[in-house]
Amino acid sequence: MLRRITPYFLIFILTVSLLIIGGCTKNSTPAPKPIEKSPEVKKYNKEPTITLYRSQTGIKEEIKLEEYLKGVVAAEIGDEFPLEALKAQAIIARTMTLALIEYENGTRGKHGTDASDDHTEFQAYNRENISDNIKKAVDETRGQVLTTNKGNFVYAFFHSVSDKKTASINEGFPNLAKQAPYIVPVDTNGIKKAPVKYRNWTVKVPRSEIKKIMGEKAGSLDDIKISKKGPSKRALTIQAGKATIPAIDLRQEIGFDRLYSTKITSLKAEGENIVFKGKGWGHGCGLEQWGAYVLATEQNFSAKEIVEHYFPQAQWTKLYD
Repeated sequence: MLRRITPYFLIFILTVSLLIIGGCTKNSTPAPKPIEKSPEVKKYNKEPTITLYRSQTGIKEEIKLEEYLKGVVAAEIGDEFPLEALKAQAIIARTMTLALIEYENGTRGKHGTDASDDHTEFQAYNRENISDNIKKAVDETRGQVLTTNKGNFVYAFFHSVSDKKTASINEGFPNLAKQAPYIVPVDTNGIKKAPVKYRNWTVKVPRSEIKKIMGEKAGSLDDIKISKKGPSKRALTIQAGKATIPAIDLRQEIGFDRLYSTKITSLKAEGENIVFKGKGWGHGCGLEQWGAYVLATEQNFSAKEIVEHYFPQAQWTKLYD
């Protein structure tokens, strides 16, 4: 037999329902608003064509961005890396290409082009080494970049290998400290898979060469030392006698391919040489390529997770399909 529902019971049910709904609304967390893209990011709503300077021939060629990136990934990381690491490199290279074009004027001042295939001027590029896996990595990340919490392109730096921590922006590129404060040290473990010569290295540079770089105030160099280190324990300043020089400047003068990094563990004068001992290869900022290798192979990280690990303050953004 059905029980008759009284008006008082209906009022009670309605009151309880309103209290429940009101309570849920009060305690719920609103979804975060998407960050608006800055004007220079918004304009890339379709794949651009860029101009590329070919250093061997002096030719300036027009090339679609996604095709260009395949040559960059081929030159900068190579086909021996797993697919997700290649995809992470593609996202980073795409972001860095557009950041350099928009914020550093590309290579227009030097060659009248957006980019150059000379890695000392822009990014390395090698069309001949493009593999099916590299094509797939670029195609599957088409249009994907990293942006800041203000909607700008990230300065998406990358390097070969660090020791335990990547570098802060002040350790690698102090002149960009105001523009890229989001480049912060993160834990990394790629050194265990990197080529042996970059895990622990010793570099001997003639004393006379260092003296020429640091000047007469450096004295005999017998007292040469690291006078200041950064948060990832990289050398910031080298001192000898009454002379000091930023470690990144000293590395540049010696040569990036001779003094592998500023993660210098020992520095001293020995006979006619200044002996540097250290670990890693590269400036240390942003994505560590061998770290990406480890995250992809040992922790099954996706490309998106890899780039978010190395750029924890950046946002993943899709520009175009």
